[in-house]
Amino acid sequence: MLRCLAILIVVVYHYPRPEGHEAYQAFANFGWTGVELFFVLSGFLIGSQLMEPVSRGETPSLKRFYLRRALRILPSFLVVLALYLFVPAWPEMPVVTPAWRFLTFTQNFGLRRNGFSHAWSLCVEEHFYLVLPLTVLALRGRLRAPSLIALAAAVMLGGMLLRGGLWLHHFSMLGPGEPGWREFDKLLYYPTYARLDGLTFGVLLAALRVFRPAAWERWTRGAHARGMAVAGLACLGGVLFINEEHYRYLPYVLLSFPLASLGFAALLMALSGPTASQLCARIPGVKAFAVLSFTVYLTHKAMQHGVRDALAPHGMDAFHPVTVLGGAVAVLLASLALHHGVERPMLKWRERLERGLTSRKQRSQPAVP
Repeated sequence: MLRCLAILIVVVYHYPRPEGHEAYQAFANFGWTGVELFFVLSGFLIGSQLMEPVSRGETPSLKRFYLRRALRILPSFLVVLALYLFVPAWPEMPVVTPAWRFLTFTQNFGLRRNGFSHAWSLCVEEHFYLVLPLTVLALRGRLRAPSLIALAAAVMLGGMLLRGGLWLHHFSMLGPGEPGWREFDKLLYYPTYARLDGLTFGVLLAALRVFRPAAWERWTRGAHARGMAVAGLACLGGVLFINEEHYRYLPYVLLSFPLASLGFAALLMALSGPTASQLCARIPGVKAFAVLSFTVYLTHKAMQHGVRDALAPHGMDAFHPVTVLGGAVAVLLASLALHHGVERPMLKWRERLERGLTSRKQRSQPAVP
């Protein structure tokens, strides 16, 4: 359910916002947190994958980990990147970022909005995939709960101090209408160093689930789960009612990312218990939409822009019901095509490769006398 929520609010955030609809604009402004939710979920998923072998006294396989990630992310990403680079009618905006920045996942440093700029979040993910496995291998068997919490707190505090220092240096003396604010996203929104909060909270939850399963069960059931839901909604409510212009104030720069991450982490715990999971699974379309979340993320801006451009000459603006519905259908069809044509075949191939790796590992092990 949370993956569905994440992609929904991201899509809304990237859609044009009509004047005079304050409630919709407030929700749309909240949409930047959708990526933060993806980061929390990614930290939880990847952290669990890497720490579960450690909890059994085993060494995580870097080969298997990077094989899984590469075949999950790269095929669909490269297909859509090729569409942006080589099909002139595809991009929602001209692509000015050099291709090598996309291919090396360095696009998010110094980024200015242009075609396929929303792929910046994949850069953060790839950096995370590089660092976390090496960190787990380096610290396995040496790190205890207090040290882990202290390390996570250091990462969070370091990010806050870095964002605060950059804000004080570049933006504290700017007036409301000065053009220097255009540099804010480039310095304090897209770079990896600014977006570690959600990943850190996700990894902490993964460590709790893997190494303290009794505590995880306790906090994801009954009154504890309801309390986590209330706390999460309270955190997100605080973010929701902060106007996006508040990035001009230092407290927002320091606290908005951690507050959103904490809220989503609490909701993740609240919805991880068996009762909540079963209820969420009964919502029609949730599972299917969650499966398509990655391909929807890759294609939604181009497809919606194409529909708006096609219908504008017929007097239908971005908020005409036909335009909205047509954009939704176009995104769904494109994401289904990418999922069935690229993503699923690659995942099936990944399963075969993993079975082969497992078989070779079993054959290489000495027989027990």
